[in-house]
Amino acid sequence: MNALANTLRFAIATALLVISSFASAQTAQQVAALRQQQWAAYQQQVAAYQQQMAVYQQQMAAYNAQQAAAARSAAPVAANSLIRFDGREVACSRNLPVQVQYVVNAANHLQSSPYIRGAGHGRVEDRAYDCSSSTSYALIKAGLLKSPLTSVGFASYGQPGEGRFITIWVKPGEHVFMTICGLRLDTSGGKVGEGPRWRTKGRSYAGFFPRHPFGL
Repeated sequence: MNALANTLRFAIATALLVISSFASAQTAQQVAALRQQQWAAYQQQVAAYQQQMAVYQQQMAAYNAQQAAAARSAAPVAANSLIRFDGREVACSRNLPVQVQYVVNAANHLQSSPYIRGAGHGRVEDRAYDCSSSTSYALIKAGLLKSPLTSVGFASYGQPGEGRFITIWVKPGEHVFMTICGLRLDTSGGKVGEGPRWRTKGRSYAGFFPRHPFGL
């Protein structure tokens, strides 16, 4: 009888131990799962914060560029010893990098071209040009671009900021123009239907941000 009781007590104790071990294992798994969920939530918060910071930095960069551009918006183009504008075409100093000279020569070639939206994108040599294709044309002729870009494409062209000689001013999806040694090549600022021309009058730079060819 005592042996049977001892056997029953041992069986009960063993069962309780198994149940306790199983419960402990389940609790450990739950704790591990909870920690994983908390870690995943933390990583999501960090990623969201990093995205917010990236957007903020982009906005600040755009704001700073707009402020710097707005400060120049009303100022006429100053005389530059490296280029000379005769009212129609530009002559440039041989001290300029040869690629800049090629850009100037290509821009001179466009001075009689009319404006047609989308022209100059299907082919480089065209009878008319719009804002982005005229900018593309000058850069292509200087070996600084392979094929025409739209204003959206110019948003990631070259390097950010103003260049030493050439600056492309971009408002993605709306307009793009370029300045060479301070003189502006632009399709806006003249008569309706007038294509790319050298412009000496000041214009608003609000909403535009600068890019430039590598090294120039």
